[in-house]
Amino acid sequence: MLHNLLTAMTSIIFTMDSFSPTQGQWWSDRSNTDVERRVSLVASQMGFFLWTADFRNARTGKHITQKFFCSLPTSDEPVALFEHASDRQAWLEKQWALRAA
Repeated sequence: MLHNLLTAMTSIIFTMDSFSPTQGQWWSDRSNTDVERRVSLVASQMGFFLWTADFRNARTGKHITQKFFCSLPTSDEPVALFEHASDRQAWLEKQWALRAA
């Protein structure tokens, strides 16, 4: 799973490692030089764990981007990745409706 994001001065390559849990602490992102990541479990909803991943410049501390994702309770690997928390919520509701059908 690779996803490129271009920001004003930084190109970030997201790998599965970019989304591994950091217990709310800032850690360097091995895939991206000069980038730190903080990946936090924020909730469990509708059979999925909900995570937030923040990325910042390691030297300046300036925020680069934020991602939202879901994992299954048996794994911390993302099953779906989103730009906005509202997109994640809509996806969760769709999954819940599919299970109920």
